[in-house]
Parts: sequence; C-alpha cells; structure tokens
Amino acid sequence: MKNPQETENSEIRSADQPSDERQYDWEERYKQPNSAPWDSGLPAPELEEYFASLGQGNYPKLVLEIGCGTGTNAIWMADHGCAVTTTEIAPTALEAAQKKAAAANKQIDFHLIDICETKPVADGTQDFAFDRGVYHIIEKSKRQLFVERVATALKPGSLWLSISGSKDEYRENPDVGPPQLSAIELLTPIEPHFAVIKLERSYFILDDGRKHLAWKALYQKR
Repeated sequence: MKNPQETENSEIRSADQPSDERQYDWEERYKQPNSAPWDSGLPAPELEEYFASLGQGNYPKLVLEIGCGTGTNAIWMADHGCAVTTTEIAPTALEAAQKKAAAANKQIDFHLIDICETKPVADGTQDFAFDRGVYHIIEKSKRQLFVERVATALKPGSLWLSISGSKDEYRENPDVGPPQLSAIELLTPIEPHFAVIKLERSYFILDDGRKHLAWKALYQKR
C-alpha cells in the first residue's frame, strides 16, 4: 500500500520543468490502490452549497462537469434533476463512473476526452459548468484555451463553479498536495470571458482528512 505522502508526490516532474508545471499520468493513478486521495466518494461541499443557495426548482438544467473522476459529483447533480455531460481523460476513472451511474440508475453523457482537444457539447448550450481540481492542473500555455472551451460551452450569463489550489497556503514542499495558483494566475485567463461573481477560500479535504487551501470561484460568462 502506498504512503499517502508518496502518492501525492508521485507526479513526475523533469529537472528543467517549473514547479507549477507538473506532469500527470491520471490513468496510472486511478489504476493504483489508494492513489487518488481527492476521491472521497462524497459530493464536493462547494457544489452542495451552491445548489442549496439556488433552492429546489432552480437548479441548472444542462450541466457540464470537466474531469468527472469516478462520477460522484455527476451522479449527485443528476440526482438533483440535471442533465449532466462530463469529460474525463482517465479510462479507468470513467469506467468506474459509468458503473456507478448505472447502479444508481442515472443517465449521464460521459465523454473520454480532453476538453482542450475536443468539444464535449454544442456551443452555447450549457446552463452551468463545474470543475473540482481541473483548472489548476492545466498547463499554463493551455489555460486560455481551457477557459475559452468552458465559455464556449455555456449560454450567455451562465455560471462556472471552479475549485483550485491556492498559493496562499505555505508548503515546505510545493509538490506535495494539489497544484497552487496565485489570484493573478487564476484570474488572468478568466477575465476576458467571465465576470468574477465570488472568489473565496475553501479547502480540498482528502479522504484521509488532510486539508489543502483552495480557491472557490464562481464565474459568470460575459
């Protein structure tokens, strides 16, 4: 069994690669036991809080989740009446998500794609987008494209809830834990396409109880 510390530090980074540009093999991580500490099996509290703020009957109809992992949040949104489309790049994670959705009798449109390479939905069709820990792993050179793809998927005025690691958390070893973005790094690609509705502190709570500081951001398509 892997030590959680070793697991979190298992991202491969070459000697000449910036510390905020880690390389990931998501398929390998999902294949290994206890190698996805972010996958708690519980819906993201930020997502629950957002839906609670809307009130029953006002939930978004068409939802895009980028990076669905094993499907916990997608199934939770489907259970709240949303028509959910997801993307995921790890086949093992997507297979687990499909099995969980079938067991829960939920119809979810799963896509094994990289959103930076393939559009998952028709332009301007989605009421809401959600990602938990995807935006912060996108290479700096691709962040603008990632944001554009999310914006393109959404209807004008629709919202995107995004949870990303925060550089406001001091770490002796920045490579242990989720990637960290400063507020400027977070928002610079966002501003041309989205208005910032909220930017608050939150936490990634891992399955062993550890916490890492995060940005909880709610954006509205311009």
